[in-house]
Amino acid sequence: MTAGGARPRWSGRIGGASWTLYDAARAPSGLGLGYFVCDDAEMADRRTALAAGSALSDLDDEAFRALWEAGRPLTRTERRVVDGSGAIWLAQGVGPVWAGGGSAAGTVGLRLRCISAHRPVVELNGAILSEMSDAELIACVGAPEGVAPSSD
Repeated sequence: MTAGGARPRWSGRIGGASWTLYDAARAPSGLGLGYFVCDDAEMADRRTALAAGSALSDLDDEAFRALWEAGRPLTRTERRVVDGSGAIWLAQGVGPVWAGGGSAAGTVGLRLRCISAHRPVVELNGAILSEMSDAELIACVGAPEGVAPSSD
Protein backbone atom coordinates (compact mmCIF):
# COMPACT_ATOMS: atom_id res chain seq x y z
CA MET A 1 0.00 0.00 0.00
CA THR A 2 2.98 2.31 0.00
CA ALA A 3 3.37 2.68 -3.78
CA GLY A 4 3.75 6.37 -4.44
CA GLY A 5 4.36 6.93 -0.72
CA ALA A 6 1.91 6.40 2.09
CA ARG A 7 -0.30 9.30 3.12
CA PRO A 8 -0.18 10.52 6.72
CA ARG A 9 -2.51 8.57 9.02
CA TRP A 10 -3.53 8.36 12.66
CA SER A 11 -5.32 5.46 14.35
CA GLY A 12 -7.51 5.40 17.42
CA ARG A 13 -10.55 3.79 19.01
CA ILE A 14 -14.05 5.21 18.97
CA GLY A 15 -17.03 3.34 20.40
CA GLY A 16 -14.97 0.18 20.82
CA ALA A 17 -13.94 0.12 17.15
CA SER A 18 -10.51 0.82 15.68
CA TRP A 19 -10.50 3.65 13.11
CA THR A 20 -7.74 4.99 10.86
CA LEU A 21 -7.86 8.62 9.71
CA TYR A 22 -6.00 9.41 6.47
CA ASP A 23 -4.92 12.87 5.35
CA ALA A 24 -6.30 12.03 1.92
CA ALA A 25 -5.85 15.27 -0.02
CA ARG A 26 -5.03 18.94 0.37
CA ALA A 27 -6.33 21.89 -1.66
CA PRO A 28 -3.93 24.68 -2.64
CA SER A 29 -5.40 26.65 0.30
CA GLY A 30 -4.24 23.90 2.68
CA LEU A 31 -7.77 22.72 3.52
CA GLY A 32 -7.72 18.94 3.63
CA LEU A 33 -9.88 15.89 3.18
CA GLY A 34 -9.74 13.57 6.18
CA TYR A 35 -10.98 10.04 5.51
CA PHE A 36 -11.89 7.54 8.27
CA VAL A 37 -11.79 3.77 7.67
CA CYS A 38 -12.88 1.31 10.36
CA ASP A 39 -11.32 -2.11 10.94
CA ASP A 40 -14.91 -3.38 11.28
CA ALA A 41 -16.16 -3.74 7.69
CA GLU A 42 -19.75 -3.23 8.90
CA MET A 43 -18.99 0.37 9.89
CA ALA A 44 -19.44 3.03 7.19
CA ASP A 45 -16.47 5.16 6.17
CA ARG A 46 -16.55 8.83 7.14
CA ARG A 47 -14.96 11.95 5.73
CA THR A 48 -14.19 15.24 7.39
CA ALA A 49 -12.48 18.54 6.71
CA LEU A 50 -8.92 19.06 7.95
CA ALA A 51 -7.92 22.61 8.77
CA ALA A 52 -5.19 24.29 6.74
CA GLY A 53 -1.87 23.91 8.50
CA SER A 54 -3.06 20.96 10.60
CA ALA A 55 -1.08 17.72 10.80
CA LEU A 56 -2.37 14.34 11.88
CA SER A 57 0.84 13.83 13.87
CA ASP A 58 -0.35 16.65 16.16
CA LEU A 59 -3.61 14.88 17.10
CA ASP A 60 -4.45 13.47 20.50
CA ASP A 61 -7.39 11.20 21.34
CA GLU A 62 -9.73 14.14 21.96
CA ALA A 63 -8.92 15.88 18.65
CA PHE A 64 -9.23 12.55 16.79
CA ARG A 65 -12.69 12.00 18.28
CA ALA A 66 -13.72 15.60 17.45
CA LEU A 67 -12.78 15.08 13.79
CA TRP A 68 -14.66 11.77 13.71
CA GLU A 69 -17.76 13.41 15.22
CA ALA A 70 -17.56 16.27 12.70
CA GLY A 71 -17.25 13.75 9.88
CA ARG A 72 -20.07 12.50 7.71
CA PRO A 73 -20.75 9.13 6.06
CA LEU A 74 -20.28 8.76 2.33
CA THR A 75 -23.21 9.72 0.12
CA ARG A 76 -24.81 7.51 -2.52
CA THR A 77 -22.52 9.17 -5.09
CA GLU A 78 -19.38 7.96 -3.28
CA ARG A 79 -17.86 4.53 -2.73
CA ARG A 80 -14.63 3.07 -1.38
CA VAL A 81 -12.73 0.42 -3.34
CA VAL A 82 -9.43 -1.30 -2.58
CA ASP A 83 -7.04 -2.13 -5.41
CA GLY A 84 -4.89 -5.23 -5.79
CA SER A 85 -2.00 -3.65 -3.87
CA GLY A 86 -4.25 -2.82 -0.90
CA ALA A 87 -4.48 0.91 -1.67
CA ILE A 88 -7.77 2.52 -0.63
CA TRP A 89 -9.57 4.63 -3.25
CA LEU A 90 -12.56 6.96 -2.99
CA ALA A 91 -14.76 7.03 -6.10
CA GLN A 92 -16.90 10.17 -6.28
CA GLY A 93 -19.49 11.14 -8.83
CA VAL A 94 -18.98 14.59 -10.35
CA GLY A 95 -21.28 16.79 -12.38
CA PRO A 96 -24.92 17.77 -12.03
CA VAL A 97 -27.09 15.30 -10.13
CA TRP A 98 -29.93 15.68 -12.61
CA ALA A 99 -27.66 14.53 -15.47
CA GLY A 100 -28.71 10.94 -14.79
CA GLY A 101 -31.90 11.80 -16.63
CA GLY A 102 -29.93 12.07 -19.84
CA SER A 103 -30.05 15.76 -20.73
CA ALA A 104 -26.54 16.44 -19.45
CA ALA A 105 -25.02 12.96 -19.61
CA GLY A 106 -21.85 14.34 -21.19
CA THR A 107 -21.13 16.51 -18.16
CA VAL A 108 -20.97 13.76 -15.54
CA GLY A 109 -18.14 11.50 -14.55
CA LEU A 110 -16.16 9.98 -11.73
CA ARG A 111 -13.10 11.03 -9.79
CA LEU A 112 -11.03 8.28 -8.18
CA ARG A 113 -8.68 9.53 -5.46
CA CYS A 114 -6.25 7.27 -3.63
CA ILE A 115 -6.83 7.76 0.09
CA SER A 116 -3.97 5.71 1.49
CA ALA A 117 -1.07 6.50 -0.86
CA HIS A 118 0.11 9.32 -3.11
CA ARG A 119 -1.19 8.26 -6.52
CA PRO A 120 -2.50 10.32 -9.44
CA VAL A 121 -6.21 11.18 -9.40
CA VAL A 122 -8.11 9.31 -12.13
CA GLU A 123 -11.02 11.05 -13.87
CA LEU A 124 -13.57 9.16 -15.96
CA ASN A 125 -15.79 11.30 -18.18
CA GLY A 126 -19.35 10.08 -18.72
CA ALA A 127 -19.06 7.30 -16.09
CA ILE A 128 -21.78 6.86 -13.46
CA LEU A 129 -20.87 5.26 -10.14
CA SER A 130 -24.07 3.25 -9.77
CA GLU A 131 -23.40 1.62 -13.14
CA MET A 132 -19.86 0.46 -12.33
CA SER A 133 -18.71 -2.52 -10.28
CA ASP A 134 -15.81 -2.38 -7.86
CA ALA A 135 -13.78 -4.50 -10.31
CA GLU A 136 -14.40 -1.98 -13.11
CA LEU A 137 -13.34 0.91 -10.87
CA ILE A 138 -10.19 -0.92 -9.79
CA ALA A 139 -9.32 -1.67 -13.43
CA CYS A 140 -9.48 2.08 -14.11
CA VAL A 141 -6.90 2.96 -11.48
CA GLY A 142 -4.45 0.28 -12.61
CA ALA A 143 -1.60 -1.10 -10.58
CA PRO A 144 1.16 1.14 -9.24
CA GLU A 145 4.49 0.79 -11.02
CA GLY A 146 6.18 -2.45 -10.03
CA VAL A 147 3.06 -3.97 -8.42
CA ALA A 148 1.24 -6.70 -10.32
CA PRO A 149 -2.56 -6.52 -10.24
CA SER A 150 -4.30 -9.01 -7.95
CA SER A 151 -5.77 -12.10 -9.56
CA ASP A 152 -8.81 -11.95 -7.24
